[in-house]
Amino acid sequence: MDDLQIPCLAFGSVVAAAGIAMVVFNVRAHRRHQADEELTDSDLEFFTRQYSRRIQTSALTVLFGGVIGLWGVFNVREFPVLATLYLIGMLVLAAWLVLLALSDVLATRIYAGKLDRKHRRVCDSLQDALDEVREAHGLERSTSTDV
Repeated sequence: MDDLQIPCLAFGSVVAAAGIAMVVFNVRAHRRHQADEELTDSDLEFFTRQYSRRIQTSALTVLFGGVIGLWGVFNVREFPVLATLYLIGMLVLAAWLVLLALSDVLATRIYAGKLDRKHRRVCDSLQDALDEVREAHGLERSTSTDV
């Protein structure tokens, strides 16, 4: 047995198990979002796309764990070209996984920014209406405008 076989299998199994856990978590979250009747159509569209991105990332994590686990099977000394190609494939897979994760982070940040701007507009509108009511009744405007 090669010195790398057990560590590769162990680490690959941990990565694959993390990927499976991510799949389970994302499926549960998606089902919750689908059942939430308070979400708007744009919210549902965002969560559906997010689910698609995250399931792809999770499945790729499971695959990556399997690829890591199989690395210990190769005899690098007997098949150096195959081992090199396999390692290059692992690096490409890892880079693709990072790009998928970054795209999800970016999409979530953009969505959160839209929600924040919408929330600020509503708060500003409510504050303006409150100021009008206070002015109409001769009350002082509050100095605390933190919302």
